[in-house]
Amino acid sequence: MAMTLPRASHESSSHSLRSSERVFSPTETRILTAALGLIGRRGVRRLGMQEIAEAAGVSRGTLYRYFPSRERVLAAAADFDEQRFSTGADEVLATVTEPEQRISAFLAYAFEFIRSHSARSLFESEPGFVLSYLLDHLPSLRGELILRLGDALDSVPAVKRGDLDREQLADVIVRLFASSWIIPESDERTLVDSINRILEITPD
Repeated sequence: MAMTLPRASHESSSHSLRSSERVFSPTETRILTAALGLIGRRGVRRLGMQEIAEAAGVSRGTLYRYFPSRERVLAAAADFDEQRFSTGADEVLATVTEPEQRISAFLAYAFEFIRSHSARSLFESEPGFVLSYLLDHLPSLRGELILRLGDALDSVPAVKRGDLDREQLADVIVRLFASSWIIPESDERTLVDSINRILEITPD
């Protein structure tokens, strides 16, 4: 997530998400990857166009040809990162079919994405920005989770019993994702195993 997470409504489909995705050129990918790394190291407020150009190994003219302003870089970086998350989630879920395996695989992927994200440290320098961003994006991440997992969520015992519905379960899970941005875990694998036990699922 930027620090981003996918945008998707509950009514979206995988096809509609894919058809609306922007195609990034190799140069755009270099620029946006560099920008995300700089955001993690220096924060959003101090991010400058010259610095982005230098980090990406392109001239200022090339940078401005693709992105006329810093705001355009930030907006494109968010789209790029969201697309990266979605593509990775699709690849992971394509390898598993059983409902409980799909849930566990998605959890493991999401927490690893957060753990290894180049902007993970942004909370230390700009906590207000991160908190505002997370609050704005929790609904879209919840929709993305429901979109990706669908009926698999119904396999969770609490949903089967009627204690929770899909939306409520997804809300709990995305709040755990959000907390992971703020409070780093020392062992993501143990965290995923603990969540599996809380959800009463056995993916293996």
